[in-house]
Amino acid sequence: MVRVIGIKITDRIKEAGLVQKVLSEHSSVISTRLGFHELNDELCSREGFMVIHLAGNVDDCGNLVAKLKGIEGLFVREMVFSHGLSDAPLECEGTTIIGIMVPGRNDLGPTVQALLTTYGCVIRTRLGVNEVYYGEPAGLIILELAGNRNQFLSLERSLREIEELAIGRICFPA
Repeated sequence: MVRVIGIKITDRIKEAGLVQKVLSEHSSVISTRLGFHELNDELCSREGFMVIHLAGNVDDCGNLVAKLKGIEGLFVREMVFSHGLSDAPLECEGTTIIGIMVPGRNDLGPTVQALLTTYGCVIRTRLGVNEVYYGEPAGLIILELAGNRNQFLSLERSLREIEELAIGRICFPA
């Protein structure tokens, strides 16, 4: 089973210490993590997001998720790639994260890359993780999407046309 959690932190200045403490306590099940927040010349947002790729004992991963869900001011969502599609509601206004499990077939990588390049104007953040899926090498691509929501849906529809891919989505309402 491949498990990815997304966390929305409503006030990263206030909750950062609590989140970091829990993540440190459970570091043995965290394979990869990525944090991001809105930052430009006019704004340094207090709201932040994390995407965490979990690897390890299922119970230990569950304990981490439970502890995070217990922290006030956090919203925790999960993508589990264990048996095909993993979905959140299609209609969601807010931060959207898509996970794409790409089996280690040589012909799939270029096809997926071509699609991601086509829709590059709605991909704000991209993270790739080496993974094992059903005992075979695979790649997990995690995307944070921004911009035109119709393009999000078009990208996802195009990805779903490739039968070998498993697609997951996490959405944090605005």
